[in-house]
Amino acid sequence: MVSAAFVAPLMAEDPDEDILQLTAAGKRDEAISLLMKRHGEGLYRYVTVALRGRGNADDVHQRVFIEADRDLRRFARRSTLRTWLYGIARHRVLDAIKADKRHERVEPIDELELPEDSPAPPEQLDDVRLQQVLAMCLDRLGDHVRVAVLLRYQQGFSYEDMARVCNEKAGTLQARVTRALPALRECIERRTKHAV
Repeated sequence: MVSAAFVAPLMAEDPDEDILQLTAAGKRDEAISLLMKRHGEGLYRYVTVALRGRGNADDVHQRVFIEADRDLRRFARRSTLRTWLYGIARHRVLDAIKADKRHERVEPIDELELPEDSPAPPEQLDDVRLQQVLAMCLDRLGDHVRVAVLLRYQQGFSYEDMARVCNEKAGTLQARVTRALPALRECIERRTKHAV
């Protein structure tokens, strides 16, 4: 007899059940089309930021859906379909980062270069500028830390779902994100103090 502790629980309810039913009915094209329509934009945002705006985000995004199309009929329901899809994305993102590191060495930007005549009022630090600074600060995080922060705050995953995506313990991921937040805050404050 197998202990219940060693058997991965099947998900009781998946918001993408309709996609799984289409797959089971042999309607693969319809299933993957609906999967792309439902999760394509969020997944692309995740991949783009995780890859730090590198040009290969389109390729990685496409590879994720190619793998999903190939493996959808074997989906084992140990997580939601969305969690499974982001697990594929995480692996492809980390593969792309490793490949880029082999081809070129990118030095992180230490200081934000601001023009001497930058405006002083705090209102001048608009959303676009703040997004640029945030992207720059995210870029300084290690690859695994950046991926965890993005899964948590950009994609809204719970730590339990992140654990399934990353194949790591939820507590480890929570600690990683918790340690990253003060560093991000300090980086943002340091880079925006010139504009305020």
